[in-house]
Amino acid sequence: MKRGMDYVLFKVENHIGLVTINKPPVNSFNRQLYKEVGETFQAISKMDEVWVVILRAEGKNFSTGNDVNDFITLNTPESAVAYARFVSDCAASIYECPVPVIGAINGKALGAGLVMASCCDILVAAENALFSLPEIKVGIVGAACFLARMLPQQLVRYLSFSGDMMTAEELKHYGALLKVVPENQLREAAMEIARHLTKNPPLTLRGFKLAMNENENARLREKYALEISYGKELFETEDIKEAIGAFLEKRKPVFNGR
Repeated sequence: MKRGMDYVLFKVENHIGLVTINKPPVNSFNRQLYKEVGETFQAISKMDEVWVVILRAEGKNFSTGNDVNDFITLNTPESAVAYARFVSDCAASIYECPVPVIGAINGKALGAGLVMASCCDILVAAENALFSLPEIKVGIVGAACFLARMLPQQLVRYLSFSGDMMTAEELKHYGALLKVVPENQLREAAMEIARHLTKNPPLTLRGFKLAMNENENARLREKYALEISYGKELFETEDIKEAIGAFLEKRKPVFNGR
C-alpha cells in the first residue's frame, strides 16, 4: 500500500513501513509538514501489518529545521506556545509510535530535524551527517529535552548554549548512533536493521517499545512545554527580533539584552 501527501511519502513492504520526508530543497519544517508527519505516524499506530518503521528524507539533508519564515509570525507568547504544539504533537507521534522506529539521517539534522531524529528508537547516519540545536541563534528556548535523549547532560547543555554542530562520528562516540555508513549505503543499512528486527514476534516488539517508553519516563511533551514556557516571553523582546532578522539577512546579530 502507498500513502501520499504534499510533503510525506509512505509505503509498506514486508512489514516495514517507510516514511519519507520530501519537502525540497532542504526539508524545512512548517506547520503543514509537522501535521503530515504526525498524521502519518498516527495512522501507522493503527496498522497491524507494520512491525518496524524507517524514517528518512529525500535530498541532501534530513532537515535543516524550522522554516524560519514561520518565526516571523511568532510575535507574541501565545503564538509561540501555539506553534510549539505543532512541534510537540509531531515529535510525540514518532516517539509514541507503538513499533520500533529507525531513523536514517543524511546531511544536516538541525533544530526540528534533530528533534525528529531524537524521537526514533534506533539511529543510523551517513558519514556526512551533522547534528545541531541552533535555536539559541534565533533567540529561542526549546528542544534541549530532545537532545538529552541522545547525549550526556553536560554536552547537551554546551550544545544548547552554543548552537554548535556535531558530526555523525562524534555522536556515535557517545552512543547516539548505531551505525555510520557512506551516504550511498544509508537506506540499505536502515533496511538491513529493519529486516533483522522483523524476524522477531511483532507483538513482542510492540510490548518492548511500550514498556521502555514508560520506564524511560521521558515526558517529552511536558518537558518541551516547560522549555517553551521559559522562552515564550522572549518573542516580544528586541533581541529575538534581531536574531531572526540577522538570520534571514545573513548578517551578524547585535544583541543588547532587551
